[in-house]
Amino acid sequence: MKKMLLLAVVWVASMFGAGVWGYAQVQLPQPAPRLPGTQPTVISGPDLGFRVDGHKGNTPLGRFVVRIDGHWVEIEETAGIRRLSSR
Repeated sequence: MKKMLLLAVVWVASMFGAGVWGYAQVQLPQPAPRLPGTQPTVISGPDLGFRVDGHKGNTPLGRFVVRIDGHWVEIEETAGIRRLSSR
């Protein structure tokens, strides 16, 4: 019984250690530096735009926004995952 308990403790500790090590390996995108009082960059048309929050290499990272009463507002997507076939 003691061996099973020891094995369970070692297993839980190794899973915790692997999770901490794996989390430390993730590179989070860095937001673009902004000066206080400046607006973020928005690549836009008349009422639809893309707000650039940062870059990953040469690829811009950000969110889609819409213009409402002259202000850029983030959208919330409602699209879901659907099957392409009915097999």
